[in-house]
Amino acid sequence: MTTIEDLYYGNIHPCDRDVVRGSPMDRLLKLLCKNEETLTASLTEQQKETFLKFKNCQDELTSLTEREAFRDGFILAARLMMEVTADLESVEDA
Repeated sequence: MTTIEDLYYGNIHPCDRDVVRGSPMDRLLKLLCKNEETLTASLTEQQKETFLKFKNCQDELTSLTEREAFRDGFILAARLMMEVTADLESVEDA
């Protein structure tokens, strides 16, 4: 199967990330969870609802940003391949 087919059939998940224990990402995620628990424990139900809406908006914004970054990276990679291909053709013509 080709890479494009693997991507189409969902065998490749370019946005999935593994979090390695003890890594900076792992430490930040733990700190984020700890701080969220501390914050939500001190909020009223109304404030918790507002905070949840805030988090949902932040998640959606992050998702849009990641999707745009993925698209931009893919476009850049395609441009690089086009340049490489053009350079190969000029070398072969020489």
